[in-house]
Order: sequence, then C-alpha cells, then structure tokens
Amino acid sequence: MHAHTVRHFARRLCLASSLALSACFLSGSAGASDDQVKLTAPMVEKFIAARGELAVLAADLTKKYGDRSDTPGDDPVASLPAFQDIAEAKTRTDAILTKYDFKDLDTLDIVTNSVMLAYQADVPDNSGGNAAENAQNDPEAEKAKARAEIEADQSLTPEKRKEALQQLDEQFASLQALTPLPGNAEVVKPFLDRLKPIAEAN
Repeated sequence: MHAHTVRHFARRLCLASSLALSACFLSGSAGASDDQVKLTAPMVEKFIAARGELAVLAADLTKKYGDRSDTPGDDPVASLPAFQDIAEAKTRTDAILTKYDFKDLDTLDIVTNSVMLAYQADVPDNSGGNAAENAQNDPEAEKAKARAEIEADQSLTPEKRKEALQQLDEQFASLQALTPLPGNAEVVKPFLDRLKPIAEAN
C-alpha cells in the first residue's frame, strides 16, 4: 500500500535528519545551509583549529557584550553572526577566518555542514548499525521501488496517487540534502575523536 511505502521512506528521512542536527550550530538563521563541499584532510584540520579559536572568541564576546545566542546554553559559536555589528568582534572573527583560509562565516558554515554530516555518517547509531549504511543504501533504487508501488496501487484515485508521489519526491529531496557528499565520510573518519566535542557542543 502507498501509505506504508511513504511511511517507510519517511522513517529513513527521520533517521537521516539526525545527521544534520549538529550542523546547525554555526548558522545565524534557522539552520545550516544545505550546501556541501568536497572535504580534504587539510580542510578538516583547519576547520577544527578555527572552531577552537572561534569558541574562545565567542566566549570572550559573550562576557563583554552579553549572551546573543538564540537560546541560552546554546553553543556560543552559534552566536558569532549576532556580534558582527561590533567592530571589534568583526575584526577578530575575520582574523581567525583568514588565518585558516575561510572567506567568511558563510563559507565556514558550508564546511561545518559538510564536516558534521560526514561525522554523523561515520558514527554508529543506537541499533549498532552505521548511520551511513542506514541513510545511504542506494536511495535512488529505494525511491524507484516506492514510486512503482504507488503507481501500481489500484486503490488510489489519480489525485491521491499524485499527492503520494509528490510526498515521496519531497522526502527524497530532503534525504539527499542530509546525505554527505561521496568520500566525505572517509575523509572525516580519522578525525572522529577530535570532532566529537564539536558535534556534542550544540
């Protein structure tokens, strides 16, 4: 039945959505960008180093100018965009970003999203499996199978079939946005221990 098919795909989407939770801590808006970049080991090294210095800076700015995080107790780095109207904060932020070859906070945000999605894909889930395996087992094939089941379901009216197919397309698009780029999980794997505190900071 189409309802079971869509629910099954939705469960995979819910699992995959957990991969991106940690990627939201740097964005000053609703969440991290869906954009990703192809990671390299030097890029991850620079990300970790920059993140450490930005955390110290964020704590100092919070002490001087007050807490500007969206929610008290959030990772202080998430509040950095809110301090950029202060000359000192902007100068110090830009200095750290330049030091580690990041153009601006938006560029770092994209790398953050890429690193955190790859990190979560490498971390075993609660069932003992691997998130990458659960979220990336040929989603194109699974989507095609789900679409075929919906189209073959004679109990559906044309309107309901169209609605179910649209739902499937939307869920698949969301799943793709939460899946790390090919190769990124492998690049991040040697850094898991160093990335764990960053992922847990949010």
